[in-house]
Amino acid sequence: MAQVLEFKKSDPEIGLSLRAKIEGPETDLLNQFIGQYVNKLHTVKRDCALFYEPLLPTGYPDLVIVTYTPNKYESWSKARTKLGRLELKVLHHLYFTNETTSSAIEQQLGIESRSLLRIMERLMDASMVRRTRQQWRPKPLSSSYGINNIKTIEAKISDWPSVIDQANANRLFSSESCVLSPVSKPSERIIINARSNGIGIYSMPLGKQAKIIQKPIRSNGLPVSYASWLFNEWIGRRLLKGRGVI
Repeated sequence: MAQVLEFKKSDPEIGLSLRAKIEGPETDLLNQFIGQYVNKLHTVKRDCALFYEPLLPTGYPDLVIVTYTPNKYESWSKARTKLGRLELKVLHHLYFTNETTSSAIEQQLGIESRSLLRIMERLMDASMVRRTRQQWRPKPLSSSYGINNIKTIEAKISDWPSVIDQANANRLFSSESCVLSPVSKPSERIIINARSNGIGIYSMPLGKQAKIIQKPIRSNGLPVSYASWLFNEWIGRRLLKGRGVI
């Protein structure tokens, strides 16, 4: 059976901060959607993680649904739990450049040399990078990144402009970004606005099955940004914690 990890509370041990949930009609709408979505995941046997309003550089998305491959996390070491956001920023930069020098990283990311040395030491301890001929190279992505898809959901009863803005910001780290509304037939103007921003729309009147009326435009691949790595690390650390490693 597929495993569903739920991240409902902040967990300093794994570096995760969540906003406290506020009860209301939007929360009720989201909970109804989650119940339907999780049942579907069980049917197709996909392991997933649900993050409820995690703190990200773009704000607090209402819900982030992440599907992942469990065996990609089996070889993780405790050293990897020491990686912070700066390490992940440098790591993502290395995957973007494939290989680069310390001086280039310092110049491109604005990191002081002593700080960069400590960052690279932590990445080496975690077996995430190696150095050859004065060049830094990352570990193959296929063995270090276990996420298959990141879907964000923004639930809103009304106020379409603000929900579209937040959903658009979520595209900076996700595979696909959607909004969830109880409105059965959004206006053509709203649909065109969502489509032009690559955002999907789920319609789910109270007590009904969710229906997608505008498909999102998927990103070309993961990780999209360093924030995409945060979900990978949170999942890995939760799994290590479950095994008693941390």
